[in-house]
Amino acid sequence: MHMKTALTVGGAFTAYCIGAGFASGQETLQFYGSWGGVTPFLLVIFTFVLMFIFCLGTYRTGALKHFENPSEAYTYYCGRHLGFLIDILCTLSIALCTLIMFAGSGATINQYLGVPVWIGTTLMGIVAVFVVCLGLQKVVDILGCAGIIIIAIMAVVGVYCLVTSPVGIMEGQQHVLEYVQEGRILQGTFMGIDNCVVAVFSLVGAYITLGLLFNVSLGASCKTKQDIWGSAFLSALFFCIGLSMVLLTLIKNLDYIAAIKAQVPMLAAIENVLPIMAMPFTIIILIGIFTTITGYLWAFGRRFAEDKTKKQRIIVIVVAVLGMTVASFVPLSQLVNTIYPLVGIGGDLLLIGILYRMLRAKE
Repeated sequence: MHMKTALTVGGAFTAYCIGAGFASGQETLQFYGSWGGVTPFLLVIFTFVLMFIFCLGTYRTGALKHFENPSEAYTYYCGRHLGFLIDILCTLSIALCTLIMFAGSGATINQYLGVPVWIGTTLMGIVAVFVVCLGLQKVVDILGCAGIIIIAIMAVVGVYCLVTSPVGIMEGQQHVLEYVQEGRILQGTFMGIDNCVVAVFSLVGAYITLGLLFNVSLGASCKTKQDIWGSAFLSALFFCIGLSMVLLTLIKNLDYIAAIKAQVPMLAAIENVLPIMAMPFTIIILIGIFTTITGYLWAFGRRFAEDKTKKQRIIVIVVAVLGMTVASFVPLSQLVNTIYPLVGIGGDLLLIGILYRMLRAKE
């Protein structure tokens, strides 16, 4: 196994996933932390298994099947007709989820500096479009480094809260269901189904919907079977380490987060336990959002045009402008609660196709 490849691919995947919902804490709070007890931590283990399967299948496909257009992967996994429908659904989902990324950047800057939301969304849009126009390799290089740095910092913050906070893990969650009932914290659901496993399955489905094209492209970096397995394992591991650290930090500061109804729970938690880290962590959250939004914009533009072409750049700019406009007026928490379960449908179907292809390949 080439360790550099595994680390770069794992870091790029993690950075791609750590967007506004994850880095801000809204996603982790709604789909994991809002259930209470040991359930959130069991859901993290469940997530690791699903993420490992997803990465293993897509990296293998990317290494063996050099598609002329990454969107051919939809047909490869689900057949011509269903693949075509999922292609349309996933493409629209990627564009839709840019709203969450832009809203996250605006909400973070607004919560820390008090400036209007549209300023944060506009600045993020300008920087992200510039990087995407440089091409996939530049995006992967930047994401690979940023992902590892973000996870390391989140790990430090999580361990600090775990060691220094006088509030125990179970004690910190004792009022969580009350906060959900009062509307102070939103709880992730899927199509009205109030079940934690179904909710997380739909959330991972959203990651698959949004990440399939990017993952298949990443798989081309894997040259050996060991590269594929190592990259898949580290991708799932890095992501779940970050998830666990965010979860611990939120649980330890749940009462404060609920009291101020924070749109960016992670920033609120940092301000509560370690105020000196508020500004650096604001930057970390913005970097996390940036790494994901560049991946989303690249994937959407690549769906319709070759990399680094004028057509791709025009598409990326148009989507970014629309995303910045809408996200300036819709709250981040509402976007996370509404969009992720919706876009998870296509990903759940794709996961079945990925498993089928993996079993057929083994035969």
